Amino acid sequence: MNYYEYGDENIDVLDNVLSYISTRKYGDALEFINNLDSIEIDDPLLLMSKAQCYLRLDKKDEAYEIYREAINLCDENLKDKKDPFILNIKGNCYLILKNYIKAIECYNEVLKIDDENTLALSFKSVALIRLDEQDAAYECLDRLLEIDSKNNDIKLFKVQYLNTMERYDEALEILDEVLNDSFEYPQAYMLKADALYETKHFDEALMNVTKSLELNPDISYSWYLKAKIFMEYRKYENALNYFDKALSIDSNVDCYLFDKASCYLNLFKYDEAYETYVKAFKLNPHSGGIANSDIFLDFINDLKAINKN
Repeated sequence: MNYYEYGDENIDVLDNVLSYISTRKYGDALEFINNLDSIEIDDPLLLMSKAQCYLRLDKKDEAYEIYREAINLCDENLKDKKDPFILNIKGNCYLILKNYIKAIECYNEVLKIDDENTLALSFKSVALIRLDEQDAAYECLDRLLEIDSKNNDIKLFKVQYLNTMERYDEALEILDEVLNDSFEYPQAYMLKADALYETKHFDEALMNVTKSLELNPDISYSWYLKAKIFMEYRKYENALNYFDKALSIDSNVDCYLFDKASCYLNLFKYDEAYETYVKAFKLNPHSGGIANSDIFLDFINDLKAINKN
């Protein structure tokens, strides 16, 4: 629990819950939480963890309701004292609920109390990116590195932002710094592979994503990225296998499903493509940048009919 610097009497309970979550045993975590008494569960972090489990199990309505409960509980706690820890939890709940303005308000309250609170700065930058406030987000990331210039995790956080902004040269420069410092960063290899893939250096991208998976085979995006690289090689059957591995870790990521469907399409497997596109659009009606999913699905059916004839 060092990440949250949590020090209350429920530390053992929270450790148990987070151990389940870290191994993706979301059902077990929920069962554990639901068996607690009302006193033990009266904790904002525990409620936020419960909501996370529901979200991971694709029970969004239940998740969002509990995130709102956690916010209300935070407000109760904040009546007596503006605690940065509780404010960060409240901000994170708003962030998940996509109320980015409210989230930033919470993080700003934290930073008024502690202007070096790295948790608030990190998540404030995420909220700003969601609002397309790129310059302000970049200022947060620079401030993080001012506070801890040698922190490789913060550097990787900045690289994620740079990749999002397609500033790949800057991202690769920072990644080389990180990997020169330590070779045991699976996320660094994954982010480097991502930048190399986007700049069409597919062989180098494959080398780096393979290294990422050797260090940690449980990063779903690494499998997804490997699948996309194999699609570039036109090795679609291999790509499907890697998409399946990504989805076995995170089954509710629409871009994984959309690109897997496109892979089926390249193999002229129209039924499988159609079904997988439907799953992607269920998660995100505009998955793949598609403006009208119904028209797109009709197009897939038309392709199927044309190729039958």
